[in-house]
Amino acid sequence: MCGIAGILYRTPKAYYHPVGHTLLEMAACLQHRGSDSAGIAVYSQPERRASIQVLWPADAELPEPREVLAAGGGLLSHLQPESAGFRAVVSEEGSDAVRKLVTNLETTFPGATAIAFGKSLCIHKTVGAASKLEEDAEDMTGTHGIAHLRLATESRIDPAHAQPFWGRPYPDIAVTHNGHITNYYKLRKRMEARGFSFASQNDSEIIGMVIGEKLAAGMDLEAALYEAREVLDGSFSFLVATAEGIGVLRDPIATKPLLYVETEDVVALASEHQALHRVLGNGAKVREIAAREVRVWSKA
Repeated sequence: MCGIAGILYRTPKAYYHPVGHTLLEMAACLQHRGSDSAGIAVYSQPERRASIQVLWPADAELPEPREVLAAGGGLLSHLQPESAGFRAVVSEEGSDAVRKLVTNLETTFPGATAIAFGKSLCIHKTVGAASKLEEDAEDMTGTHGIAHLRLATESRIDPAHAQPFWGRPYPDIAVTHNGHITNYYKLRKRMEARGFSFASQNDSEIIGMVIGEKLAAGMDLEAALYEAREVLDGSFSFLVATAEGIGVLRDPIATKPLLYVETEDVVALASEHQALHRVLGNGAKVREIAAREVRVWSKA
């Protein structure tokens, strides 16, 4: 059992909505669904250039900036330390270049994990309760975002295994997932044979990579989700976010809960009613995502 949540504001061309605060409010209502780790992904006003976010082991010191830039092979600049790692501007946005960059960074600095890449996406993750994210995430503004509370049923408990997961190596893709992808190892083996690298041993990570590949091939998010429905096996509900919006997919027998509220101004999604009522009031009309249902909402 895990908790997932999402929020999308529909005000045209506005990036000032309190996405971080809202997601933390929703996460607080879902904390009982998973206390091992928590995370949020927020989409803000796009920057002119893409950047990569790297998570550093809690017990390790950050290397000198020149060492990081050297490991970037000339692709990194404007290095900025963060509370749990660093962010740097990336000069090449192609998936092959990003894939090599991630491999170089994670090989050069064992324990380091690339957790986000793009012009709009920012991810913060932590071990323990969602309240530990407040310092980094409370004041984050944007158009939309997703959140996750993890109850670990397999793989390690550390920030690298926390969600949301970036759909590496593709830009501005993040996923939160409740459930189990039963053909994960088969899909992972195929992708690794083609040069893809993974940040964790968590089956949820494969979702963003599968969808990212579909988007890179020219599909829109809705079409990519329908394709993913035929590729992924298991019991699951998940949210996938891109720079343009949020999409959802639920498994064929609807074993994992997923509810939503949709108005002219906002779309909110969560594993349980109380998270929706917390941010939209008790009068909000709550609907359920059906078995095998695909839905996509785009920002204005």
